[in-house]
Amino acid sequence: MSELNPLSLAFLEKRPRAAAALLQDFTPEHCAEFLQDIPLEVLVPVIDGMASWPAARTLSLMPVDITADVLRDLPDAESETLLRLMNSEQRSAVMAHMPAATAQGFANKLAYPISTVGAWMDTAVPRFTLDSSVDHCLDLVKRQQTHLGGIVIVVDERRRLVGLAEVEKLLTSDGSAQLADLLNMHVQPLSARATLWEVEQHDGWTLFPSLPVVDRNHTLLGALTHSALRAGTARSATDQADNQLRFSIMTHMGEALVVVLGGLLATLAGIRPRAEQRSRPSLDDGSGTPAGVGHES
Repeated sequence: MSELNPLSLAFLEKRPRAAAALLQDFTPEHCAEFLQDIPLEVLVPVIDGMASWPAARTLSLMPVDITADVLRDLPDAESETLLRLMNSEQRSAVMAHMPAATAQGFANKLAYPISTVGAWMDTAVPRFTLDSSVDHCLDLVKRQQTHLGGIVIVVDERRRLVGLAEVEKLLTSDGSAQLADLLNMHVQPLSARATLWEVEQHDGWTLFPSLPVVDRNHTLLGALTHSALRAGTARSATDQADNQLRFSIMTHMGEALVVVLGGLLATLAGIRPRAEQRSRPSLDDGSGTPAGVGHES
């Protein structure tokens, strides 16, 4: 930090997105060297302002403990994107420097393709048992400062989904009431392997801001918020458009290459293109005798 210009540090702190745009013009090696001594509270907004690929390349070249700290402070969806862009060795090294629960949460989601529910679910959402009361539930949420996503999920002893209730319903209920008496047990959970487009029209979105996510055995894995669903479909649509653009460019380049090679091979073989053949005057005058050659009398 002693070699860092105070003006540079102030710029990073006050204008993180502008700084991120400038840093993307440098090589990842230079970015990593420049940023590795920046305080975490300044570094995180700068990384957050960078595009995913340069951000991932920069973080992959920084000390793994710093990278782990940055990813822990970024929004989960952004951290998962950056982890996906690292190779498996880098990803494992970074996650080894995270708390076990955090690393496991990322591992669970990274196991699913980016277009599926499992890749966007919140695995840290708490789950409660049937014998829990409203007071117990709210006290735990307050002490652990847990994010509920607007719902309370109840499971049985095998972690299989029983039902869910809105947080607002708990706040207006008697503290001694049992969660089991407040549950909606009819909402169908989401499959972790379903695509985001398959669950867009799920009936449960009209009742709850989040929906539970389960595996093939109906075991609760987490919850998907409607905001995460929107973010995921927008992200996947953008990726698909980029892929189509790249495919279109490659297709046109391939077609151009075929035309060029075809012309080159025709030239080497002494074969004129059809258009050239059509444009040359015919040697046949219509009588079947080459022009300029007299008929025998």
